Amino acid sequence: MALDRELEGIFVVSLEQAVAAPYCGMLLADAGARVIKVERPEGDFARGYDKGAEGQSAIFA
Repeated sequence: MALDRELEGIFVVSLEQAVAAPYCGMLLADAGARVIKVERPEGDFARGYDKGAEGQSAIFA
């Protein structure tokens, strides 16, 4: 999917976890938005779900 910076200048505060919402944040950033992801103090649970991708959670990677 080609994203040509259509959201340049948009600021997004992302308050979510798991898979679908962070993926959406990534798509917004790819389209040019500045995305700040806020996580719980212990981090997004998906970061430590398993160690399937070079020491990172396969879901998070």
